Amino acid sequence: MPEMENAGSRIRAARRARGMSLRVLAEKVGVSASMLSLLENGKSRSSVRTLYAVVEALDMTMDELFSDQESPAAPPPAERSSEVTPSFLNVARAGDRRRIEMETGVIWERLGRNSAAGLELMLVIYPPGASSSEFGRYHRHPGVESMFVTQGELTCRVGFEEVSLGVGDSVTFDCGKPHLLENRGEEEMRAVWVVLTRPAEAHASPAGESVPPHDPGGAAGDFSHWPDHMR
Repeated sequence: MPEMENAGSRIRAARRARGMSLRVLAEKVGVSASMLSLLENGKSRSSVRTLYAVVEALDMTMDELFSDQESPAAPPPAERSSEVTPSFLNVARAGDRRRIEMETGVIWERLGRNSAAGLELMLVIYPPGASSSEFGRYHRHPGVESMFVTQGELTCRVGFEEVSLGVGDSVTFDCGKPHLLENRGEEEMRAVWVVLTRPAEAHASPAGESVPPHDPGGAAGDFSHWPDHMR
């Protein structure tokens, strides 16, 4: 599990940089300290739900999670130029994409870097029977997700709504709502995935007061009336 091992080491480095103990992070995420230790040491895979929770608790970006944190080697003297031309292109080659495989079988492949704008672009793969969390539990996290299915089918459950997506279908939803994604078919599902993490100031009024996002039928962020498995 080389990619998960790398991701685990980045999680450990981020946790230590923030002066957070393993136990404290485990409590924030809702898992055991021993499970989190296995994840940090690359000896266990995480579910999508758990990985999102870890990234949120550490205030990381997906770019930091995927990054190799290594500086590129300096070019040979003959290739060096006295002028540095800025590049406006962010290319992810087909054979050189970084990937993370989850405990539930879900695979993330990074398609580009744009974390400065709070934008994450990925190819997401759900093998038959795979789901976004273990034991069919709903999860939620900050941001908005959009996906475009290119292969197979995906069942998307957000709150009490459920929709089946096929090739050519797309959907966008608020990740702050309890949601669960599943491949109930017999074919691998592939989709281009965009995750937009909205900054807190996006919901601030001109006077600086916090304004919750629109939530018809209930107070924003209040899930006290939801069943336990959907909180």
